[in-house]
Amino acid sequence: MKKLLPVFLVFLVLHLCASAAKKDSAVIIPAPVHKNVIKFNPTPLLLWSSKNLTFSYERVLNKRQSISVMIGYLEFPSLFRDNIANLVSITSRQKWGINLALEYRFYLTRRNVRPVPDGIYIAPFASYYGFHFKNGLDLMRTNIDSAGQIKGNFYVFNLGVELGYQFVFWKRFTLDFVLLGPSVSYYGGAIDLTGNINLSHLKEYNENFYNRLKEKYPMVTDFVINKSFKREGKLDLLAVGFRYLIQFGFHF
Repeated sequence: MKKLLPVFLVFLVLHLCASAAKKDSAVIIPAPVHKNVIKFNPTPLLLWSSKNLTFSYERVLNKRQSISVMIGYLEFPSLFRDNIANLVSITSRQKWGINLALEYRFYLTRRNVRPVPDGIYIAPFASYYGFHFKNGLDLMRTNIDSAGQIKGNFYVFNLGVELGYQFVFWKRFTLDFVLLGPSVSYYGGAIDLTGNINLSHLKEYNENFYNRLKEKYPMVTDFVINKSFKREGKLDLLAVGFRYLIQFGFHF
């Protein structure tokens, strides 16, 4: 169902654009009724974890343009339940993250008949996703009580252009769709093992991470995971990214 959602939204906005194109392009667009929108973005919550909370604020600048900022707490599901490569067991878990975004929206007033921020828009955007985790480890099949820690951090910088449509209902409530958002994305990060661990197994640990990532995030790893990660546990890659989301807001 989640995979079909972007396709449905694309057809929806294309239909709206086609309908709007039939209207008189000389229609005078009234001034914005209100200039602020506070929104809740449930997309990370639905995709990854119920702990994710993301909010945004959009400020209308004039009849055609607005600026929007987004910030949120981010978590991804754990890759490992109890052990890594059948060599070490996980004794404790910590994880946290953040996502940020900045957009500058241009509302296509020749297509829209209601005041901004209602209607179709295009927007250059920049976004950042950062995620960190720290797990305590014990060696398996040994009397050593504590082996050490495994720490990881992964981050993504995106620069792109998006196409979206925002509805305003009863002058107060908004429903905002970002439908198409291709970007150039930089993926970085690393895994670090510390403590009383046999480094001869390092490649095996990394390969186990690699396989779990492919298992849990097959759509992402086709683009992101590369050979250097499998060999060294480091991620350093420039690739193509994509953005889509849904937001609910209050206009005031």
